Amino acid sequence: MLPATGATNNGEASAGLVFYFLRKAIKSRENYRLHLERLVPEKTKGKNDALTNLNHVHSATLEALSMALDIRDQSTSGHSRRVANLTTGAAKSIGIRDSALVQIEHGALLHDIGKLKIPDSILWKPDKLDENEWQTMRRHAEFGYEFLTNVEFLKGAAEIVYSHHERYDGAGYPRRLKGEQIPFGARVFMVVDTVDAMIYKRPYNNPVTFREAAAEVRRCTGKQFDPGIVEFTLEYLSDHIPAHLR
Repeated sequence: MLPATGATNNGEASAGLVFYFLRKAIKSRENYRLHLERLVPEKTKGKNDALTNLNHVHSATLEALSMALDIRDQSTSGHSRRVANLTTGAAKSIGIRDSALVQIEHGALLHDIGKLKIPDSILWKPDKLDENEWQTMRRHAEFGYEFLTNVEFLKGAAEIVYSHHERYDGAGYPRRLKGEQIPFGARVFMVVDTVDAMIYKRPYNNPVTFREAAAEVRRCTGKQFDPGIVEFTLEYLSDHIPAHLR
């Protein structure tokens, strides 16, 4: 049986089906990976080749999820891959490596995956959301976590998805995490995502320069953002965003 999506029109029903079948596909690939890792030692080369191929499939699946988000929320087209690249680069410049860096990339790429479960009437509303609509919209972090947490290779990413709207001072959502309770990758992502939202055109705001966006991030340091990573992240962004946006 397909999961209930709360859909009220064809667009929402389609999004629900995408959400359901992509989850099934990822889970199937994860089961296959676990099967490969149980192969006997004398089949090591074949196992390694198969795992390499599976990693390519994982990457393709994640990119498909990112594209599904862009199709669903066209106001932020290209945003998911862009912030994933910048967050990964910033984290690497701070010293993060290997599997931790991969999980940060996956979490940043899929940060809004839960929006596939948000009704079109809310996601595409041209006016301000009322309080009930905001309550529903805020659940996208929870929906995204539920979607990813049962997939072994995405568990680290799921924590970042769950935490990407927390605040350093504990005033964020959904769990009101504070300080280092927030996963490191999510703290880096919050700086990148905020800058990206300010310097690119969105339906709800006019873009500003990177210099102005950086000043706003600095103003909110200690409240919204981790003071320990703000300057490192802004320095990385200043060297890697398009020159015409600086």
